[in-house]
Amino acid sequence: MQNKQTVLIIDDIEENIDILERQLNTEGFTVLTANEGPKGLHILKNQSIDLVLLDINMPVLDGITLLDNIKEDTSLSHVAVLMVTANEDINTALICLKKGACGYITKPYSMKQIKQQIDYCFNQ
Repeated sequence: MQNKQTVLIIDDIEENIDILERQLNTEGFTVLTANEGPKGLHILKNQSIDLVLLDINMPVLDGITLLDNIKEDTSLSHVAVLMVTANEDINTALICLKKGACGYITKPYSMKQIKQQIDYCFNQ
């Protein structure tokens, strides 16, 4: 099945980006990547993005602050944001969901979990 959605992966660890990018390309998504929050925000403001896979723990601009920026910007607030992080804290997950994230998945994850969460985000 070919998807027409564009996914932006924002993560400061290149290996995480590479794994997700390969898997999502195989699923037919158009994939863009950023290795830091400010670069991701720049891409969001200049490209048509349907979904962001966003890491929380990043230097310069962390994922929760970036989530706030996305949801507070009327030109970006429609973009679905799925938090993908090693942080297993339930309170952090609840904060992200209250701030507008469509999902929260912890590493390590399976591609099946990612696909299920992406499907959920697109069908909300």
